[in-house]
Amino acid sequence: MFGGKPSAKRQKQQAKEASNAIKKEGRSVDRELNQMRREETKLTAMIKEAARRPGGQQNAKVLAKQLVRNREQQARLLKMSGQMSATASQVRSMGSQAAVAGSMASAASIMGKVNAQVNPAAVAATMQELEKQSAMMGMKEEMVDDAMEALDDEWGDEDDDILAQVMDEIGLEQTAAMQSAPAPAVAPGAAS
Repeated sequence: MFGGKPSAKRQKQQAKEASNAIKKEGRSVDRELNQMRREETKLTAMIKEAARRPGGQQNAKVLAKQLVRNREQQARLLKMSGQMSATASQVRSMGSQAAVAGSMASAASIMGKVNAQVNPAAVAATMQELEKQSAMMGMKEEMVDDAMEALDDEWGDEDDDILAQVMDEIGLEQTAAMQSAPAPAVAPGAAS
């Protein structure tokens, strides 16, 4: 309270305490309002009873005035209850805003410290080296792909015959069965 600005955590706590106090008073007002409504019901019954009795008109008028004052008091209490609810909402909102402001201040402070430690020239050099290494990796990948394609092209029909002969010698007749197996037909335009 004295000696500077309270922390965001303390502000949020204060807002919560104030909001709870307002809610407590609001409940008290609501209890009083309910009591006034019960009294209104009793007064209405008493007015009806007094009006039925002979000579009870004067008594009914006094009770009616009391009923009017009761209703006015209820209207004031309702208005006060609404204002208290609005105030509690504003207090909660202000507490949240204080917490957000505190968080933003600490984030800005951290960002400032990080920016002070970052060397833009070193970051630029690192990015250039990364780009260079990435380009080299791409070229090496293309060379490997080209070499693999060349190996696939070298494998010819003669090599298929040699492979079949070796398989026959080993006793595997599966290659013949595999060659005679029907291949699935590919519809034109299906391959992309």
